[in-house]
Amino acid sequence: MNKLPIKIITTGLLVGFISGCTSPAYDYRKDPVVTEITVPMSKTVKAGDTGLSVSFDKIDSDSRCPINARCVWSGVAVVAATVKNAKGESKALKLGTVNVEKINNSEQAFGKRITLLELLPQPVAGKAAKPELTQSSIKIKID
Repeated sequence: MNKLPIKIITTGLLVGFISGCTSPAYDYRKDPVVTEITVPMSKTVKAGDTGLSVSFDKIDSDSRCPINARCVWSGVAVVAATVKNAKGESKALKLGTVNVEKINNSEQAFGKRITLLELLPQPVAGKAAKPELTQSSIKIKID
């Protein structure tokens, strides 16, 4: 009499494990949902299987707080980028490192959200910024 509940529980667990392993509910996880790319200044990079390519055109402004300083505000950098789809259509974007006034850190282009994650290199206090000597790049997320 005591063995019957154990058999029922064991059989139920076994059926649950077997059916859970073949469930198509997790098929959406096979493909990456988000694509992250790093785009060097004046270069174009293809964004994986999204059908888009991103060009980093220029840095419009950069008032970010240096990494070795204490600031009241983190500052903001604004970059200009261009997104092209597989048909050759393009859209110009202005992205900020933070959302401020009319500048956002993400915009829509060709059905995808393009988000600026980071502008590199970070400014350093005491060192004059010489854009021609630094290899600036942006890190972009596409989802």
